[in-house]
Amino acid sequence: DQYRATDIVIQESGKLKLVFVPNGHNEKKEFEVFNFTGAGGVALSMYNTDESIRAFAEASMNTAYQKKWPLYLSTKNTILKKYDG
Repeated sequence: DQYRATDIVIQESGKLKLVFVPNGHNEKKEFEVFNFTGAGGVALSMYNTDESIRAFAEASMNTAYQKKWPLYLSTKNTILKKYDG
C-alpha cells in the first residue's frame, strides 16, 4: 500500500535488511536488501495484500463494465518478480 509505505534516510554505511516474523511457529525470514557504503542513501518499504489486489482488479472491471468502457491490462518489465507473480 503506497499510502502506508515506510521510508527512511540512511546517513551512514551499513546493511539494510527486510525481516518477516510470522505469528505461527514458522521461523522468521530475513533478507539482506542492500549494503550501504559511504554516505548512505534512502530506503523504502511497501506492501500489498492479496485482498487489496483483488479488490482493485474487481473495482476496475466493474467500473469498465458499468460505463461500457474497454479495460486494458498494461504491464511492465520489473525486477519485483514475486510481487508481480
